[in-house]
Amino acid sequence: MALHYLSGVQLLRLADEAKARTLYADVIEALEQHCTGVGVDWCGNELNITVPLTDDGEQLVTIAGRRSLPWHNDRSEIGGWKAEHIDNTHGTSKIIYDTTTGEGEPPGDMSLEPLAEEVGAYVNGWRHAR
Repeated sequence: MALHYLSGVQLLRLADEAKARTLYADVIEALEQHCTGVGVDWCGNELNITVPLTDDGEQLVTIAGRRSLPWHNDRSEIGGWKAEHIDNTHGTSKIIYDTTTGEGEPPGDMSLEPLAEEVGAYVNGWRHAR
């Protein structure tokens, strides 16, 4: 029998991932109806939903709001959805879907189906073209 050691950092990361997946389960489920590989990622305290385009992580789509996604249930500050193709190979990015509004304005369209359809079509088209 092998013993596995999980550091405090690993345990915190697993707890954060579970919390993020719970907070945005509806978004993840909507995206999973149109594409595969949907996950969550956070750098520091910045949370994004991600869909990898390549196995090496150099190409991916991130989904957030005006900025990163909040770590709580109140989505009023998201301001709409923004999906962006991140190309780490060339250091570029391209907005593929954006319903966000400016700070202090009412939020843009928060519907999940148009977001999921647009991201799914982009991801599947990009993967197929490779």
